[in-house]
Amino acid sequence: MAVMVVDRIIAPVYDTNCWIIAPSLGSECLIVDPGIDTPDLLPPILAMVAARRLKPVAVLITHGHIDHTFSLIPLSQVDGIATTYIHRADRNLLSDPMKGHGPQGLALLDQLAPGKKWREPDRVEELVDGQRIEIAGMSVEAIHSPGHTEGSLMYRISNDLLISGDVLFKGAIGRTDLPTGSPKKMDATLTNKVLTLPDNLRVLPGHGDETEIGIEKITNPFLLSLNPGERK
Repeated sequence: MAVMVVDRIIAPVYDTNCWIIAPSLGSECLIVDPGIDTPDLLPPILAMVAARRLKPVAVLITHGHIDHTFSLIPLSQVDGIATTYIHRADRNLLSDPMKGHGPQGLALLDQLAPGKKWREPDRVEELVDGQRIEIAGMSVEAIHSPGHTEGSLMYRISNDLLISGDVLFKGAIGRTDLPTGSPKKMDATLTNKVLTLPDNLRVLPGHGDETEIGIEKITNPFLLSLNPGERK
């Protein structure tokens, strides 16, 4: 029986998780959120997929913040990668990432890539809430999850994994004070999109270690505040 491949590369800036997911060794794979390295995160990504004998065919973006998209252009030019997927509300951040950040993030952008001309990949597809697509033989469901950004997406893969981006972390949630963030929308996302998920779903967050939905329901203070009956 084939064992699903779930590998993580931690980008040096902001410790952003770049996930590489495949149904088995030697198969096609998808790549999630290529973050920031100097000059970019492409070399370690290529080394990892080569070690697993994988073929990248698509990129999933959870949201448009630069620590999740910095290396997208060089990655999207790798032979075989057909499409980058993102929500419409965050698509503009691919070509104008300055719109997604506060003063600290803007200063970092100026430092890392002064004068850089940003653009989106040649082929971008916008996903909507509940849309299902198949990538590398895996079923991928897009879950629109505004709060951290207006266009944040979580991705449910083959009913086994949840890529939660900066919506849900182990013991925490994403910040809501950056442009297009909203505490009210984050509460709605956590209540309607996260707390309704099955307990055994494995969670791959945008930062930090992986967890499970069931664990977060009984330990994450932000979820407990919305659903105090789960406290144990």
